Amino acid sequence: MLRRLRLLVTPLVPVPLRGVLRRIWVDYVLGLKVDPAVALPEHVEREFRSFAEWKDFLAENEVLVSRARMESIIAHARRRGIHSTLLGRLPPSAVELRGLNIREEFLAGGFSPRLRAVMERVLNHPRGGKNWDLRIHAHEALTNFALLLRGRYARCLCSEYAGSEEEARKLHPIPSIDITRSGLPDASFDLIVSNEVLEHVPDLDAALRDMARILAPGGRLIATFPVGEETTDQRAAMEGGTIRHLAQPEYHGNPLDPEGGSLVFQIPGWDILDQAKRAGFRDPRFVFISSHWQGMTANDPAGVLVFEAER
Repeated sequence: MLRRLRLLVTPLVPVPLRGVLRRIWVDYVLGLKVDPAVALPEHVEREFRSFAEWKDFLAENEVLVSRARMESIIAHARRRGIHSTLLGRLPPSAVELRGLNIREEFLAGGFSPRLRAVMERVLNHPRGGKNWDLRIHAHEALTNFALLLRGRYARCLCSEYAGSEEEARKLHPIPSIDITRSGLPDASFDLIVSNEVLEHVPDLDAALRDMARILAPGGRLIATFPVGEETTDQRAAMEGGTIRHLAQPEYHGNPLDPEGGSLVFQIPGWDILDQAKRAGFRDPRFVFISSHWQGMTANDPAGVLVFEAER
């Protein structure tokens, strides 16, 4: 009803005053007035190499991880739009809040804060601007994010995982790759991008070892997944080809099986930092981004965590 009222009123307002109308709509009708106390600093981007560092940060910066900051970032985006290094400036008309899961449903240009954070980190790679030379393996192919990568980087391999020969045939010509034993050549990629995949892998250690193997020296892994507490929450295990559930089964979205989804085997905790080191990575860390001008936020905390590690 309120949206319909706005659509009816806007054409009657002179163009120079429509910005004022938009601010009134966001600040007062939607109740998203920006509080300067939580708006500053506008952009926070910080690396963490231990769970203790992260907990200290949360304790010392309650405003930065508060609901009020999340609402402030959303209000800012709805008033002024956002900036994305890859997508450019996105006006308020390109910003959309589709649901309560802010990390996934606060869209700008059709992409969530999580995916936009990954975009920024891809471009942060020392060779992120080398569109023709950067060799990327992305653990997804049937997504808009994969289309974006393939459209920008000539040497980008996008794959999915098919659980059966029939699924692999349906997937063709997209390659089906088991990231625990990819079969890809050693040192053949500069960057691996893994979005919301590692929680679904039955053998996370094997996946990390294989990714370290196929990355060239100086290569980087960039990944997102639901980040747990200090230690990993193991929810299921594969034993002799049979799944043993250790907790109530949980499933996330899967483009190959929209109805069934993908089983969650674990919610990785901060101990993935040590796991990555054992697998052959160096300098594993989490990057936290909370930004008004980039529209980076989530429910709790009010920012996005991205996992990175070097080969």
